[in-house]
Amino acid sequence: MKRLNGAWIAYCVVFLLFEIIVARYIAAFDRFDQMRIVNNWHAYHLDYLFRVLTFAGELLIPVLVILLFFYKRRAWVKPFLFSYALSTLIVQGLKHFVFASALRPYAYFKAVDIPWYLVPGVEIHEQNSFPSGHTAAAWFCFMWIALYVNKRWAGVLMALLACGVGISRVYLFQHFPVDVAFGAFIGITCSSVFYYSYHENIAA
Repeated sequence: MKRLNGAWIAYCVVFLLFEIIVARYIAAFDRFDQMRIVNNWHAYHLDYLFRVLTFAGELLIPVLVILLFFYKRRAWVKPFLFSYALSTLIVQGLKHFVFASALRPYAYFKAVDIPWYLVPGVEIHEQNSFPSGHTAAAWFCFMWIALYVNKRWAGVLMALLACGVGISRVYLFQHFPVDVAFGAFIGITCSSVFYYSYHENIAA
């Protein structure tokens, strides 16, 4: 029987707490209030922080991780890329085929007469809301970093960063909380499947 990695366990514990909190938040408020509450958080330093986090989850971190593995852990490259590909295929398939009509917050609330705050410099999308691709990428990618460091604290820290990316998608008015919750589930599941499928080859 394969021994569960301590960093992976810590990462999953934070993930479960995140999912529970988001689920309770969704159950407590309707869609309008879910977005209104977060929209009222806005401050200059948070605008900057969440723009950085959402960019990191989209492209920067995955590229840096693949370069790190290529030079330091060559055996990790294949499962990393496979998990990235599977996560991307699932997310894009759901976005464009299963839930193609799902509107993002800006389009969903167009008829509501309220001055939503939009972060300057952020392109606001209107279609293909479910699930959140940035969040899926973050939870998939940061898990691999936690596994590479192989410490429980790294599992907690990386999971908190992934949480930050998910929150950034709501803060930037790009997704609803439910989009983020399912994106996180897709990302962590895909990475876990391929990590443990290739465990014998990459455990060393």
